[in-house]
Amino acid sequence: MSSKEWRLAMAVMIGVMFDAVFFWRFQPYSSRGHDILPGFMLPVLALVAGLLLTLGMEGRKRVVPLAMLGGFFAANACLIVADCWNDPTNHNLWPFEFAIIVVATSPAFLGAGVSALIERVRKS
Repeated sequence: MSSKEWRLAMAVMIGVMFDAVFFWRFQPYSSRGHDILPGFMLPVLALVAGLLLTLGMEGRKRVVPLAMLGGFFAANACLIVADCWNDPTNHNLWPFEFAIIVVATSPAFLGAGVSALIERVRKS
């Protein structure tokens, strides 16, 4: 696998971990609510992950945050299906969950942009 493929795979895995830590919290649907990490850490960690995964990467850097978002979406969709298996009224506002995911992980795109700026400064 190339360096870019490894970065994309890591971004997907980070997205899945974000879902496990911030949304699933390793608890059943009825007892979720105790935070493992405070909610403000998700945008901070997304920014750091977007920056670190795109440093030194050639080509379009925005695919890394998109892969992170895709991993988060896929994990959350699986979580919704599993939670609604027994009780279909769980996650009745699921579109808002995906909107929250987009907003909370948007700093990853900022991190990729900062990475591009750093590399432009290095080259000049």
